[in-house]
Amino acid sequence: MTTSRVIQQTGWVLPARLQKQLEKHPLGRSLYVTEMAFSPETSPRGRIQPKGSPNYTLLYCTHGAGWYATGPAQLPLKANQFVLIPKKTPFSAGPDSRRPWRLYTIQFNGQLADEMFAYLSTGKKNTPRTIPPLVGRIAQFDDIHHHLDLMNNIENLLYANFRFYSFLGTFRLTVFNYMKKGADNIIEQSIHFMKQRLDANLTLADIAGEMRLSASHLSALFKEKTRYSPIQLYTSLRMQQASQQLRETKHTVKQIAQEMGYADAYTFSRTFKLVMGVSPKLFREKAWGK
Repeated sequence: MTTSRVIQQTGWVLPARLQKQLEKHPLGRSLYVTEMAFSPETSPRGRIQPKGSPNYTLLYCTHGAGWYATGPAQLPLKANQFVLIPKKTPFSAGPDSRRPWRLYTIQFNGQLADEMFAYLSTGKKNTPRTIPPLVGRIAQFDDIHHHLDLMNNIENLLYANFRFYSFLGTFRLTVFNYMKKGADNIIEQSIHFMKQRLDANLTLADIAGEMRLSASHLSALFKEKTRYSPIQLYTSLRMQQASQQLRETKHTVKQIAQEMGYADAYTFSRTFKLVMGVSPKLFREKAWGK
């Protein structure tokens, strides 16, 4: 007796009638999943859409390797890489025969789909981006898939698509990751140092000295990882702390300025408005409902 090899291939497609419901729903029409699939290493099947899809396509490889093509040339897609395929773009994709991939595929559309595609598509068009693995990303995929399977309930569809926002957000989560070595760990240590000294009026030299780096090196790391300078981030942290005091205490603006290490209330108020968009006085009035 022979047994055939079981090929695990999980997928889901949004029925046309439910897509019409989402397109009319005020909370569902902004962004929604139209199709999703998981291809494990045991699956030899690829994907081909010779006429393209009316939806955007995200291909995310977590293990192994494969290829994709939006033209005559096949391009590699490796572990911890993703690529976004524009609407109506013919494409094909398949696993590497020696090191087959584990591939997660999602197609999406909606009123904000163009903006989401532009937000995630940094760099050259139709080229893969490498991202660090993130605990919880695949759990989100599975949760979305699970609730889409329960699609006869509009509540499940909405929940799945709300989670989809969070899932896509992880593909731009390139600031830094906790519990890593190297530059990311330096950023984390710097922020921890800043938070312990929000009232100290730290300078760039102070922070760089604590990290045993040159000021220029630390600034370059922050610009690369957070898109802010160390002092910009430090100032933002201080103003967040100040906003809590304005909301939770009856201290005067002058007292809070002194507690935050500012020489005078004018400098503090000007900085607060630059970061928070309103003066300390107006912020407190709004927080207290006056």
